Amino acid sequence: MTIMCLTIPKKVIAIKGDGVIVETAGGNRQKLKSIVLSLEVGDWVLSQQQIILEKIDKKEAKEALKILEEV
Repeated sequence: MTIMCLTIPKKVIAIKGDGVIVETAGGNRQKLKSIVLSLEVGDWVLSQQQIILEKIDKKEAKEALKILEEV
């Protein structure tokens, strides 16, 4: 059996000390840790278990959010 986890793209809205504040398309905000070193406000990211794992481009984020809206 294969288990797949889904992560929703989130936008970086602030970087404060040891945390990154992100916002979902629905307006929910979270403070996360990151293993991605080169993050800037406005970047789009994917996270799992409160850790940012990957930075994605805006086009990819928007496509994923569109697909999720359709489901």
